[in-house]
Amino acid sequence: MKHFNNIGFGTYRISIKNNEQVESLSYALKNGITVIDTSTNYASGEAEQAIAKAFQNSGVDREEVTIVSKAGYIQGNLLKQVQNGIVEVFDLVPYQEGCYHSIHSDFIKDQISASLQRMETEYIDTYLLHNPEYFLMHHIEREDQVEDARKEMNRRILEAFIALEEEVQNGRIRSYGISSNSFAKSPDSLHFLPYTHLLDLAEEAKAETGSSKHHFNTIQLPINLLETEGLKCAAWAKSKGLKVLANRPLNAFDKKGMHRLASYEKPVEYENTKDALLTVADKYSLSDLRSVVTDLDAITARFTWPGAAEEALQRHTIPFIQGVLAQIPDKRVKSEIIPLLNPFLKNWFEMVKHICSHKTLGYLHDKGFSHIDNPIQHHAIKWLMNRPEIDTVLLGMRSVPYVKEALTLL
Repeated sequence: MKHFNNIGFGTYRISIKNNEQVESLSYALKNGITVIDTSTNYASGEAEQAIAKAFQNSGVDREEVTIVSKAGYIQGNLLKQVQNGIVEVFDLVPYQEGCYHSIHSDFIKDQISASLQRMETEYIDTYLLHNPEYFLMHHIEREDQVEDARKEMNRRILEAFIALEEEVQNGRIRSYGISSNSFAKSPDSLHFLPYTHLLDLAEEAKAETGSSKHHFNTIQLPINLLETEGLKCAAWAKSKGLKVLANRPLNAFDKKGMHRLASYEKPVEYENTKDALLTVADKYSLSDLRSVVTDLDAITARFTWPGAAEEALQRHTIPFIQGVLAQIPDKRVKSEIIPLLNPFLKNWFEMVKHICSHKTLGYLHDKGFSHIDNPIQHHAIKWLMNRPEIDTVLLGMRSVPYVKEALTLL
């Protein structure tokens, strides 16, 4: 079997509860993907559990695969435990509602224990500090605050590096690094995370722990067709012998907003699923149901980013439809409507993605990428794979067809 490490399996939205996603990861392992990227907070730990299940299903030798995990986020049940005083976390940084952050050494070690247990492995190949710049984002609002904040940031990173060197000595991890969105920011940004001194911090951690060498060997950051500032950091890392993992290869952000760098086919069943739902709405005089269908149909071209449409469905449309169904007393009517809802909503979202991809292609042409055609994702991924600064492109492949498509690029 061929082994591929220039495309890695990103597990950001993978859960052990989703059989299709576990099957996708199993298929990737069986067909030569040798890098898996995950984090303690992905699906509240269920992504790491999915990795254990995928190894069981695939029969692939653990030694053949590089597992990268990360720690820093405090969310969900863990956050509730912290807030209720059940778990104590030092150097706590508030990020947003429902999400805190820490890279304190005690917290990192606890998270490594949790990762090892969930993934049912004795070691993790590379453990990354996950977006430590949240400390900078919380403490810097003005230029005159930068120097002191960065000094404290360095202290926290050094303490974390010391803990990670100790974990290498204990055999629980084999190397470590940093995953940071701020590596991809301009150096004049208030929240830019400087990186050229990180090897010095690793040397200090080595000396503090008595290691024969430091084990800082990996950085991860967002790089894509529209976000190229991070190539400077990647070039520096490669010049120092570090591994570079590129994330967010297809989700790009610029001054115009978010862009999905992928092409989607027009759903052939969209009109049929829409008409079927409208027919039953008229049959039973369900004006609210008719309105939600026609309103959705009217806004298919409003979006430029599929994620915004998905959020609108989850936050507004689906709860509204559930409310409409709750007002229908006749179970026979409900039984006629419910089977029609999911096909319509699925096809509506596919139509939105199709229209968004046309807009994205036009935008890329306007930005000077005149050679790009459909499928956009092939060009976007190949562009990254051909960059000498990048070792591995991380892709979120939540179904077997996605994995097969990625494998064709190899």
